[in-house]
Formats: sequence, C-alpha cells, structure tokens
Amino acid sequence: MKITKLAAVAAVAIAALTGCGGSTESSDSTSNTAPTPASSTAPAQNIAAPSTNDLMSEPTAAGAKAFLHHAFELKSYAQQTGDIEPLLASLDGAEAAAADAEAIKAIYDDGGWILGGQPKVKQIVITTPAEEVAEGTEVDALIPVNPDAYTSFNEAGEVQETRPFDPAGSMYSATVVYSDGAWKATYLEETPDAELPATE
Repeated sequence: MKITKLAAVAAVAIAALTGCGGSTESSDSTSNTAPTPASSTAPAQNIAAPSTNDLMSEPTAAGAKAFLHHAFELKSYAQQTGDIEPLLASLDGAEAAAADAEAIKAIYDDGGWILGGQPKVKQIVITTPAEEVAEGTEVDALIPVNPDAYTSFNEAGEVQETRPFDPAGSMYSATVVYSDGAWKATYLEETPDAELPATE
C-alpha cells in the first residue's frame, strides 16, 4: 500500500514538473516569435504575411478595391521582410511594381534592411464604371498614397538611402484584371502627375 501511494505521489510530482516545463517552453516560444518592427540597428522580425479576404474573390469594383489594398499591404510586408514572392504573385506584368520589388529584395539579399517606407493608402478610386467591371475586363484605378519616412541600411548598419515623410504623398495608377478566380495587377506605378477625377 505504502509503495503504491509513494508511486502515485511521485507520478503526480513528475506530471506537475513536466506541465511546468511545458508551459515555460510555450511561453518562451511565444515571446521568440512575437513580431518586432525594424529599428536603426536591426531588421524587423517575425512579420506575418497579410491575409486575404473574401471580397478579393469577387469580380466587382469592391473586389478590385480590396485587391489593391492587399497589393499595397504586400509591398509593406516586402519592405519589412525582403520576402517579395507574395507581391510578385499578385502581379501579371506590372513591370514598375516588379522592379520595385526586386530592388527591395536586393537590399535584403546583401544583408541590409529597410526601416519605414510603408505605403499608407488614403483611398482607392476605381475609374472604370462599376457596371463595366467583370471577369476579364481591365479595371483602372487611381490611388493616393502617403509613404512613411524611409531609410535603408547595408549589412554593416550604415544608412544607404533616406526619404523623408511627405505629407502631400503621391499618386499611383493601376490596372487590374480578374481572371481564373483571382485579381492580378497588370500595371501598378507611381504617377505623381495623375489627378483624381472631379466629384460632382
């Protein structure tokens, strides 16, 4: 009886210790994977790729807007991580956007990183009439954007390029097409001289 009782107590003690060890490990794991923004001394860490939403699967003006918001989120993600594959997957042509993505990748491939510069979309104006938006149709848009202040660093942590915050922002023009159940940008480029259509 005594032996059985001692064994039971030992088993409970071992289980408790194992449980404590497990929770500590889980806590460490959580803290080690918490997202950390970039700084002047280190790149961002553990930044998750932006998720999609159901609206993006619709061949509508609202779907085009949702997709374009996502495309700029993917650019922001690329600037923070150097991972341009999700952004490139959203493009079909769009040479200027692809070239921008490759320039981002080159900084990270050389051991550098980017601080700031994330594009803040102010609004997305679909200039193609809503009734004309359909699968296979080219849909045009104008997108006023305010990028954050931008600094790129090399592997040694030396500043390579800086761009201050411009409260006036800039304008992007885009053409997107819905095909095979998904939107793709065939054109996405900064066009500072483009103007939003006048509202009545």
